[in-house]
Amino acid sequence: HETSAAALGWALYLLARDGAAQDRAAVEAAQFVPDEGVTAVARLGFIRDVFRETLRLYPPVPMMVRETVRAERFRDRDVPPGAQIVLSPWHLQRHEKLWDAPDSFDPGRWQRDAGRKSARVGYMPFSAGPRVCPGAGFAMIEGPLFLAILLKDIRFMTFGDADPVPVAQLTVRSKDGIRLLAVRHDVA
Repeated sequence: HETSAAALGWALYLLARDGAAQDRAAVEAAQFVPDEGVTAVARLGFIRDVFRETLRLYPPVPMMVRETVRAERFRDRDVPPGAQIVLSPWHLQRHEKLWDAPDSFDPGRWQRDAGRKSARVGYMPFSAGPRVCPGAGFAMIEGPLFLAILLKDIRFMTFGDADPVPVAQLTVRSKDGIRLLAVRHDVA
């Protein structure tokens, strides 16, 4: 639950900072009918892209350690068997050689060829291969589902003067929390 909560917090913050993206997501959420089950979640294309983009910018697990099982060579360095290798989705998913405008929130990138190409080589919020997170599929349903439920009735706005400062603990959290103002659509 901690990784899901962290991702949702960052997603709501990013949407609060980008009114046009939040408007588009809210329109999609307004058409969402939860009783239709997984079919309804499958129609949340833009909201799913918002969640993907959030995971790219703020991967809940910013680094992972893996151990080599055989000798390898990385970047002109010999790496012996048993060496500890640190994988960093945080850096990989913001690398300027892999992503256009890597530090920008752009949910639309997931519908462009360049974004899909970058994702194949530089997107691993759930790790990859045999050590991929067993909850990855669930998270990619749960995240967009919760966003749709929230955005259906609520508008989120930034609150306070300071932007949240990400810190890496076990998960990527904001140093002092993410402060948002939530207003029901029928009140706004």
